[in-house]
Amino acid sequence: MISSDTLIYAWLDIRLYTWLDVEEVLLRIQEKIDLPNWLVSVQAYWDSLRVEIRPGTQAEAKSWLKNVYDTRFRIDEEDNRVDGIIILESLPDKQQILPVIFEETNEDYRVPRLTPSLARPGIIVPNRQDYNSELPPSFDKDFPPIVAFHSCKGGVGRTTNTIAFAQSLIDANYRVLLVDGDLEAPGISWLLEQRLPSPPVSFADLIALVHGDPDPKATDSIQLVADRVQNALIDNIYFLPAFRSTKRYTSLEIKPEHLIQGAKNPYILTQILADLGKALKVDVVLVDLRAGLSELSTGLILDPRVYRVFVTTLSGQSIAGTKQLLELVREKAPSQRDTDPLPTIIISQVPDELKESELLKDENEILDNLIIDTSEPPSDRNIQNTEENILDSSISFLEQVLRHLKLTTQFSESLLVLPRTWEEVNTRLHRSGIVDDLRPLLNALPIQKSQAQVSQEHITSSDDNTPTLKTQREKLRDITKKLIYAETAEGDDFLTTIPLRYLASDHRNQVPITVVIGAKGSGKTYTFLQIIRQETWQRFVEKALGYPIQTDALICPVLASKNLESGAVKLVEDMQATTARALGFTSPISIQRIRDNIESQLNILNLESEWREYWLDIIAWGVGFQPEQQGAGRALTEHLLKIQKRLLVVIDGLEDQFQEFADHQTQQIALRALLQGVPEWLGQQPGRPLGILIFVRRDIVLAAVRQNAAQMMARYEPYALKWNKEEALRLVAWVTMRSGISLDTIIEKLHDMKEEDLTQILVPLWGKKLGVDTSKEAASARFVIAALSDYRGQIQSRDLMRLLYLSAEASVDNHDDRWLNRILIPKGIRGALPECSKEKITEIEQENTALKQVFTKLRDLFEEERKIPFTRQQLRLEVEEMKILEENGVVIREKDDYYMPEIFRLGLGFSLTAAGRPSVMSLARRAAKQGS
Repeated sequence: MISSDTLIYAWLDIRLYTWLDVEEVLLRIQEKIDLPNWLVSVQAYWDSLRVEIRPGTQAEAKSWLKNVYDTRFRIDEEDNRVDGIIILESLPDKQQILPVIFEETNEDYRVPRLTPSLARPGIIVPNRQDYNSELPPSFDKDFPPIVAFHSCKGGVGRTTNTIAFAQSLIDANYRVLLVDGDLEAPGISWLLEQRLPSPPVSFADLIALVHGDPDPKATDSIQLVADRVQNALIDNIYFLPAFRSTKRYTSLEIKPEHLIQGAKNPYILTQILADLGKALKVDVVLVDLRAGLSELSTGLILDPRVYRVFVTTLSGQSIAGTKQLLELVREKAPSQRDTDPLPTIIISQVPDELKESELLKDENEILDNLIIDTSEPPSDRNIQNTEENILDSSISFLEQVLRHLKLTTQFSESLLVLPRTWEEVNTRLHRSGIVDDLRPLLNALPIQKSQAQVSQEHITSSDDNTPTLKTQREKLRDITKKLIYAETAEGDDFLTTIPLRYLASDHRNQVPITVVIGAKGSGKTYTFLQIIRQETWQRFVEKALGYPIQTDALICPVLASKNLESGAVKLVEDMQATTARALGFTSPISIQRIRDNIESQLNILNLESEWREYWLDIIAWGVGFQPEQQGAGRALTEHLLKIQKRLLVVIDGLEDQFQEFADHQTQQIALRALLQGVPEWLGQQPGRPLGILIFVRRDIVLAAVRQNAAQMMARYEPYALKWNKEEALRLVAWVTMRSGISLDTIIEKLHDMKEEDLTQILVPLWGKKLGVDTSKEAASARFVIAALSDYRGQIQSRDLMRLLYLSAEASVDNHDDRWLNRILIPKGIRGALPECSKEKITEIEQENTALKQVFTKLRDLFEEERKIPFTRQQLRLEVEEMKILEENGVVIREKDDYYMPEIFRLGLGFSLTAAGRPSVMSLARRAAKQGS
């Protein structure tokens, strides 16, 4: 029998969309342990899972499958034709199942093994029609155009140009479906791995679903993918990666050619992409294809309805390959109708110095000849004279269109190696000019020109009742004082930071099952309170993104920080009771009772599986479902499905509940079950009626999840509460405007502003410099960011609020005429830093025991020893202790010397030597750049 602990992680990254996913679960188990002796073989097909077993072992087989697939495996008492069913991912009211059939056999295998197989569904008629024998029907106007980027070879910038064109589209306010169709080297999928570490659905899923769909139109399969891909909307682009995991891309079972070979409709690939785009209501479907001539790409490039974009460089090999591609198009899929677009050619990676050179002109002449050849119809076609005359008269027009769309994109060193973050890729593409180079392609697409959004003018008040400078300083002081600690729960507004926008955007169509990781002071409790204050997930998402969504779920806190003030405690209790009533429950057990129950079980439960079940029960009890009854957690998901409700539970305050997590093994087991076991179990429930948000410190994750901590944190990285310099400035601007201080923008535009824009609008807050504008003092925004950043480029929101509070407090009674043009005076900003540093160190020591021990040694040094720069030997620190300082951003090494940022230097009593002063600031700027 397989233990529950072994199965906790068996489904990691697997969603049961098709029989392939059902088979994958068994393959992963087979990799870990031996299969049961009674199991002879397993064959998975699109229509069933056939299990060969020893005679008389059917009861064991059912029990084993129930243990493997948990709540997904059911016994259908009403259908005697099958022995069981496995519930697949489905749309509401359209449940998809995979029948399970047992076959008893005496056949003797030397070793029981799993037999994977490829099914060939009989719904696709063999002998596909030749491409030239019958043209596919033109798409109606309500279908989005399909634009496919292709190249004869790799390394020519095809993927870069695809992404750049996607940016051109969204800059023009179009909505895009971007498909990574390169199933052998999925570049876009790799690029998005950090932003979408766990994509909801993939191109490979779409192909497999349609392949096994008995409906020739695959309506339900396409609608299922459209439903899931709603949660992969980034910057107005729906992303359909090649695979859900880039680590599994080598195991593609159903390929595009399997759809096309023997298909009744040879253009089925284009059709399903058009149908998916229509279902998503996008303006354009954009596909990045595999390079070269293969069945991975021909389904689209040989469809005359597709807007085919061929990317080449100036190399002779690339030009020759492009010629072959165009000849293939001329032979098999020429553009014969007015609605069929001619191919577009992009000459990529052209250096600026070659733009007007003879070499480029020579290559252009070659391409011109190719264009003319490709514009001619095949000679063996029987065309009536009238049609021939029409075609002849239109050739010159086609040449003009194609020549107009023969685009050149420039070479940029910054794009030789694309960065890991999607935002930085966009920034580099815009700076390179490639996005602008591709804008002419927009005019070739049959899409309505979007109306320019009317920018809302910032209205400067002419009211004579403008608050006095002192009043504004007092208001800023009072608001920031409350925001230093989130435990007050005051205020209904919140800043939609990038992690919160990601959290909302990625869960527009399903409840989140997410662990939100952040350091002490990063805003975990504040975010926890703001989310539960919204009462429903729909309201939170609409507030974060600014537009309505359909998916809704009630929100209920089941565990909270012990340090909440009375107002926040009442908010938590009220929300718990309100949600329970809305679900028809009356008696949720209190959070204090939950804390006591957890404490009592620390001496009883020892296994991860036991703790997972107990956490599920706690969730149910916390919302008032079957209080104190074992098994309530599993029953809750069934009940929610039955009453057609969705629920999101929110957990905070784990550091209060598990104060000995660093050394206490049982506490680590309990935490690991919550952080890994519970989310994985919830993610596999049919219909996903129950979600969870867990706010937790990074050091707790590292202590509890020893083996897979890096993998887990990478999975939830987009939602981690971290602040780089741009986000920090955005927070300052938001707090400033909330305080009634006028800045040159409106608050709704803050999330779109870049660092330079934010720096400019904050001049009324703290001036351009920490002195008069003509002084040689440091720029105010740059100084504040550098002073509060550690050497990992990270800033804590609590440090920012503390600095603003202390600076405003010092500025309230200032009457110096030099500072009448700003809210915060330079002396107040500089004077706030020592207190900020001391408080930060105190808070870190509460969280990080290892760092506290090193800080104690540093404070015990003589004053004359605490100088920057320093060496390890001068401070008498061990190598491991210095490593702890480096890993936490407390020091940075430059050659043989170490430096310390201001946010730690002042609190630890270190002083700067003449040599150390300029280096500290330059290193701070370097660290801030890395953090961004």
